[in-house]
Amino acid sequence: MLIRGTVTGADGEPIEWATVWFASGDHPTPDIAAVTDAAGAFTLTAPAPGTYRLGSNAEAHGPAEVTVEVTDRDIDVAITLPPAPSA
Repeated sequence: MLIRGTVTGADGEPIEWATVWFASGDHPTPDIAAVTDAAGAFTLTAPAPGTYRLGSNAEAHGPAEVTVEVTDRDIDVAITLPPAPSA
C-alpha cells in the first residue's frame, strides 16, 4: 500500500528536498522519511491499512501534517506547507 504524494508551498509551487514521515498511525511505522524530488513528489509504504498522520517540513517553510486513510489500494495525497514563521 503506497502513499504517493506531492508537497507544495502556499503558492502552489512544488518543493524539492522536503521531508515527509509517519508522525503517528494505527500501526507501528518505520522511523524513516521520504525526500521529495524536483516535482515535489514522494512515496511512502504503509505497513497496513489504517489511519496515519504524515508530517512534512522543508527549509524556508513551516511544518504541516495531514491525515490519510490507507485501504488495500494505493492512495495519493497533497501536502501544502505554509511560509516559514517570521522571526
